[in-house]
Amino acid sequence: MALADVQALVADLVRDDGDRISPEERDRAVTLAVARYSADRPRTAVQDVVAQGGSMLPLPPAWEPDISLLTAVEVPVGQVPPAYLPARSFWLYAAPGGLSIMLATSQPQGRQVRLSFLASHVLSDVEDTIPTLHREAVAAWAGSILLEQLANLHTNDGDSTIQADSVDRRSKGEQYAARARAAVKRYRELIGVADKPEQLPAGVQITWGPARPFVMPRRRL
Repeated sequence: MALADVQALVADLVRDDGDRISPEERDRAVTLAVARYSADRPRTAVQDVVAQGGSMLPLPPAWEPDISLLTAVEVPVGQVPPAYLPARSFWLYAAPGGLSIMLATSQPQGRQVRLSFLASHVLSDVEDTIPTLHREAVAAWAGSILLEQLANLHTNDGDSTIQADSVDRRSKGEQYAARARAAVKRYRELIGVADKPEQLPAGVQITWGPARPFVMPRRRL
């Protein structure tokens, strides 16, 4: 099973010899990793809805507020090539009764409309939408969460009266923190969102007097 595979990968990555990470904490980390992966690499879901007559359509059943994004509307369904509506001819429309889809053209009652939209990934014992190629990435993000927890546990353990023991605790905490950072880096490398250095703008536009904008060059240090 895909979920069991990811759980095993997380266990291999973390190597929690002291059993300080519970199965529940591991599962929560996997859930958070799937959510992070969904934000970086959302899947495309496809569902059909039935027009009620007019230009408004209901949202598809799997629509997720604040996550889903409508990407394509096919109507009528089944033509070759597919009859996709132009991107400027459909919108999300917010009304007091909730969110719906507005089309530029009216549709007869009972017509089937196929909607494509972005959605979160699913990882469970019975369903898996994460590509096999990216299972390691999801495990790496989950592992980074758990390694950060272990770093905090070792760093924040009770003060010791033996100085050498305190130094050892700090050393273990730093090691776990470094491994957590490495796991985050691995995740980003695997899915192609590696960190990029922040770029400062070449200039800043300000208003100079009432008439026209003036661009002030940024002075190099």
